[in-house]
Amino acid sequence: MSVLRPLLALCALFLFVPLYAQRPNGAGGQGRPAIARVYGKVLDAGTRKPVEFAPVQLLRAGSDSVLSGALTEENGDFQLDKLPFGPFKLRVSFMGYKRLELDVRITPDKVEQDLGNLLLEPDAAVLKDAEVFGEKSQAVLLVDRRVYNVEKDLSVKGGTGTDVMKNVPGLSVDADGNVTMRNSAPQVMVDGRPTVLSLDQIPADEIERVEVITNPGVAFDAGSGGGILNVVLKKSTRPGYSGQLQAGAGTNNRYQTNGNLNVKEGRWTFQLSGNYNFSGNNTTSLTKRDQLSNGVVVGTFDQEGNSGSDRDNYGGRFGVDWKASNRSTLSVSQSVRGRAYLNNDKLSYTETGADGAITSTGLQVNDQDNSGNELTSQVSFRHRTPKEGREWSTDLTYNRSRRSSYSTFTTNSNDPDGLPALGSPRVQENTGSTDADQFTWQFDMQDPRGENDKFEYGLRSNLRLDRSILDVVVGTDTSAAERDPTLSNDYDITDMVNAAYFNWIHRINETWGFQAGLRFEHSRFVSDIVDKDISFSYEYPDNGEDLARAIFPALYVSRKWKDSTRELQFNVSRKLNRPNFFQLMPVIMFSDSRNLRVGNPSLAPEFITLAEVNHLLPLGKGRSNWLSSLYMRNTDNVITSYVYPLPDDPEILVSSFINGDDSWTYGWENTVRLEPAKAVQVTLGATLQYIEIFTGQGLANNSGWQVNGKVNATGRLPKDWSVQLNGEYEGKRPTPQGYAIGNWGIDLSGTKEFNKHWSATLMVNDVFFTRKWGTVLDTPTLYQESERRREMRFVRLTLTWKFGEQDSSFFRRRNQQQRRDPGAGGEGGEGF
Repeated sequence: MSVLRPLLALCALFLFVPLYAQRPNGAGGQGRPAIARVYGKVLDAGTRKPVEFAPVQLLRAGSDSVLSGALTEENGDFQLDKLPFGPFKLRVSFMGYKRLELDVRITPDKVEQDLGNLLLEPDAAVLKDAEVFGEKSQAVLLVDRRVYNVEKDLSVKGGTGTDVMKNVPGLSVDADGNVTMRNSAPQVMVDGRPTVLSLDQIPADEIERVEVITNPGVAFDAGSGGGILNVVLKKSTRPGYSGQLQAGAGTNNRYQTNGNLNVKEGRWTFQLSGNYNFSGNNTTSLTKRDQLSNGVVVGTFDQEGNSGSDRDNYGGRFGVDWKASNRSTLSVSQSVRGRAYLNNDKLSYTETGADGAITSTGLQVNDQDNSGNELTSQVSFRHRTPKEGREWSTDLTYNRSRRSSYSTFTTNSNDPDGLPALGSPRVQENTGSTDADQFTWQFDMQDPRGENDKFEYGLRSNLRLDRSILDVVVGTDTSAAERDPTLSNDYDITDMVNAAYFNWIHRINETWGFQAGLRFEHSRFVSDIVDKDISFSYEYPDNGEDLARAIFPALYVSRKWKDSTRELQFNVSRKLNRPNFFQLMPVIMFSDSRNLRVGNPSLAPEFITLAEVNHLLPLGKGRSNWLSSLYMRNTDNVITSYVYPLPDDPEILVSSFINGDDSWTYGWENTVRLEPAKAVQVTLGATLQYIEIFTGQGLANNSGWQVNGKVNATGRLPKDWSVQLNGEYEGKRPTPQGYAIGNWGIDLSGTKEFNKHWSATLMVNDVFFTRKWGTVLDTPTLYQESERRREMRFVRLTLTWKFGEQDSSFFRRRNQQQRRDPGAGGEGGEGF
């Protein structure tokens, strides 16, 4: 109950604070002196321990008119001052307890009254319900989404958004930090809107929760065929102020600090946060390649790599909410993020011929310096009408990204005798910059029509402008360095999507209901390669044609059980995935001495049909439940990567993209949340899926099963200790030309809470040092095995200090204290 009661206090807090806050300064009214004070302490009648954050109200005798109010402090104390004379009624009403009322009479000879210890009797019926739903769980399972509460995850203290996703059931994180869900890349959003941030730029301690939506409705982008990850940032709604300061350090040269402050006073709410995170990392990689001709090895390429990286992430966020009225809220927020990444790769290689004799050796050294900053500005307005459930909102979001990069690739090649080869060393310098601006406007309306129907409709417009420049300079020992026009490029992109949607929600009876919606999207994409006078574009629907490419329906049918959280849902929807610029452009986007990446201008969008059957089943009488999902995903015109040797030099691999025929994925996903004991929470996740890839165009097809599993277990121990285990297993996964190898890992964390303000968390990442990512390419002309690590094992210690006071009139009390005592320091006022 010690954790439960502050949370439940918010319910009562919002009931009485607006009433009290609207009263004029001085409770006495005209002609009545307001000089009296009453005070006391609120205790639990059973345990005799203080009841913190309990609302205390003083009402006029014979009515429910609130004269004054306050919340009890951490030690149960309260006081009400500036009170007039007269008879009153004192009321203490707190979730989990029976209401306490007593008569209070203030007279000129009793202007200060100590009401003593006020004992609250527990309400057994309310407590029973509160224990079931009061404390926030790490994972909350709903039939249409999974909610992962980050605050309950010990292992991500001092980490990033990428660390958070690694623990979320149903998600996978690869060696580059990219997230996949059910073998597809989900759309990442922040507070329900598009973002230009990468997950490692978002501090884990700024994230309140992650919402995983596997089959989004028509209110979301049609381009969300891979699902949606909605990262919801922290925003306190508690009156008064609260916040935290945090610092941490770890092995492998890791350290971080962050802080946040939330203040709510009257109609205003302010949020402020900042962070700095630095991590060093040294990893290894391995590549073994056989070149084949009619099944016979005609050459080999073996490479061992050692890589080092330094990653700086920093930034801040500021937001203001103004409650213009009881039904209208205006919000403004601004965030600025920056990053600076340094990478150094040393790749030593050996090549042999058909007879096994060494034909060449060498060392390639790659140095990369990448930096950038991202800015997000948002203005939003929300209005609730007098009609219950009817409301509308609109917002405008601006995302700006400015990035620059400088890379050198130096290759020293030797002949079979160990002497420098002709043209060695080869030096390539890449200098690049990208300016991106994104504007998103959205309007949403919820309109109930009677008790059984509700309409949802809205509009959305998204405009993205990109300008990217890459200059590539190549030189050798026998030629001066000069710009390579083939590898260099300069391009402009304009990408606009306008959309409208309508959704009908209908309740058939007490158990059955459905949602039926339709989304229309108009897309226009234009890309100009400035230095090559080349332009590519597509638009659909184009002059009323190809309307099928612009209409995206969705249907959801659900059955609920009375007096239970059990629910069964069937849903089906249509989505799309548009090819991006890097997939389209027929120019070399990235290159070093061994690899090229080039786009395919003939790519068409892929269209996706998603279908699910979800069953949410409560287990026992507590909060344990089981979410089971059968799903199917069909992708027509599937966009897939394709790797082939360069015809003029088979030692160089070219990565590009093609439209395959289609791809099928079938799966069974299960997430089980258990509470085997009062102080233990366990979340288990497992996915079994079958993947079929039909590439067409005379290329090989592939298919196979994949099994993934995840476990998160948290336990509270005596003396305010908590421990947590996070583990995952990702099985072998089919790819168009081979498969990705499986991997597994375990993290351990422990937290000690010294008091309500101070805590320390120790985390060990990859305890058994087993996490490796790799692929196998198996084609008629090439067989290659490669593997690498994302990060080395490390230990991190994080220290957190939380502060705050629940007080609906913090600023006013602070100012009053300073007027009474002008010489008082910043730490001595009653407001603290």
